[in-house]
Amino acid sequence: MQYVNDESNMNRNARQVLRCVLETEPTTRTAIAKKLSLSKPTVSAAISRLIDEGWVTETGSGAASASGGRKPVNLKFNPKKARCIGIDIGGTKVAVGITDLKGELESYRTFPTQEYLDHDFFPEIRKMAGEMMEELSLDEEEILGVGAGVPGVTDVQTGIVEEAPALRWRDYPVREKLEEVFPYPVYVDNDVNIGVLGEHWTGRGKGKQNLIYISIGTGVGSGIILNGQLFRGSQYSAGELGYMVTDRSLARSYRPSYEGYGFLESVAGGTSVGTALSEQLGRKVTAEEAFGLYRSGNKEAVETLGKSLEHLGIAVANYVSLLNPEMIILGGGLSQSFDVIRPIVSDNVKRYAPKECEIVRTAFGGEAGVIGAVALLLKEHEGLYNI
Repeated sequence: MQYVNDESNMNRNARQVLRCVLETEPTTRTAIAKKLSLSKPTVSAAISRLIDEGWVTETGSGAASASGGRKPVNLKFNPKKARCIGIDIGGTKVAVGITDLKGELESYRTFPTQEYLDHDFFPEIRKMAGEMMEELSLDEEEILGVGAGVPGVTDVQTGIVEEAPALRWRDYPVREKLEEVFPYPVYVDNDVNIGVLGEHWTGRGKGKQNLIYISIGTGVGSGIILNGQLFRGSQYSAGELGYMVTDRSLARSYRPSYEGYGFLESVAGGTSVGTALSEQLGRKVTAEEAFGLYRSGNKEAVETLGKSLEHLGIAVANYVSLLNPEMIILGGGLSQSFDVIRPIVSDNVKRYAPKECEIVRTAFGGEAGVIGAVALLLKEHEGLYNI
């Protein structure tokens, strides 16, 4: 029994030390002992184990001590100890990527969603991941797990997507489907939740304690970090910004862009913007074209987009008033028109909210969902620290 207790203490110490290395690298044994209030022999034993198992590397000597003694050896976390698979399932495309434990993207591929949605959808995801593993010469045991994001309200405990209109899924067991093709731990969440996790981990929101990520595309959704933690709500539907009502009179007669979509995304989402301007001009106009016409000064585009973006601005002002975030990050397909969106949104925040808030565009490109999915995996999976 004493052996069991000693082994338990050793695991606990190793986890503590590994976290410390990860958070403060490059660091030294002495610095770790001081920070964690552990004895030097305890830290040395934990570091030896972590080095033997490949979690930590020694990177040469640090600076000499003031007394001229032997230079301490610097320690760094080894992000290549394992790899992670991130999956971003969207209505238009599916992105699959492999990263190291610090989110460095090592391989990335996509395929069209609708082409596979009714057949071989999950086998195609597995096939693509397998091809990338082969390309990177990775064995099965080198993969820590799988994280996935889905455009819909998701029960993270069961892995069931309650509703994803863009995929025509309702009460769909996504995690179970992924577990059928992957022999790894699988974690699934809403795509905007993984978006904010990715931003908080390695993106524009790194180091922020209170952060909002808003994805503007066909629909409008958001992810919330409060006090450094992802906030999902009691039924996993926190952040469903697309359902916010920004005009009571219009809300009485509005028609959703798609079944299951809310008021805001039906007046400010990409599809609604394109549809509204198409009706004005008498020809089909995409959201991207609508923003181009806005920039060129087209009267109808300026009027139509101005109204849509004012709704978005009011919604953001409400967010700022309620949660007082340090930063709001705009992502999604329409964030490419940040130059048009930001001034209107910022003006509404200044007008209606008690405090201003920094509004920035995501620094990620198409790989954002994959990075966020990996962030979800590392947040939920204890394997990284189960030494």
